[in-house]
Amino acid sequence: MKRHAFGIALALTCLVLCSGSAQAIVGFRGSTWGDLSGEMPKEGDGNLLLNGWIKQGVDWTKWGNVTLNTYATLRYQADTEGLDYNNSVGPGLGISLEAYSPRGVVASLGVEYIWDRYTTFDETAQKVVLYVNWYGWWDLKK
Repeated sequence: MKRHAFGIALALTCLVLCSGSAQAIVGFRGSTWGDLSGEMPKEGDGNLLLNGWIKQGVDWTKWGNVTLNTYATLRYQADTEGLDYNNSVGPGLGISLEAYSPRGVVASLGVEYIWDRYTTFDETAQKVVLYVNWYGWWDLKK
């Protein structure tokens, strides 16, 4: 795990320092997402589930409302029942195209390499994930 963390830190440092110039970088956007949920009514002891991620990226260029972003992420999930598949933590590296609109829509298209370290049975799963995600909001009063 230490070797992976060192490799990720080295890769991020190289991305920042080896760019053509500091002016070529558009931004250093970061984000986080999390969810804590439980069952109601509880059956037995119930299960409290926490999952989410923390992401730090580099925006390399921008075309209108679309940005090219590379990033490192830390994903986590844990539960109170100790289920194998619900207890993991691990880093990831990715690249994405992200579109933003002031009207309330955000969309991403990307690929990410993830190292999931399952804490309950001491095993690591490595995987490549292709994804499309979106987020939107509105105000019915307006």
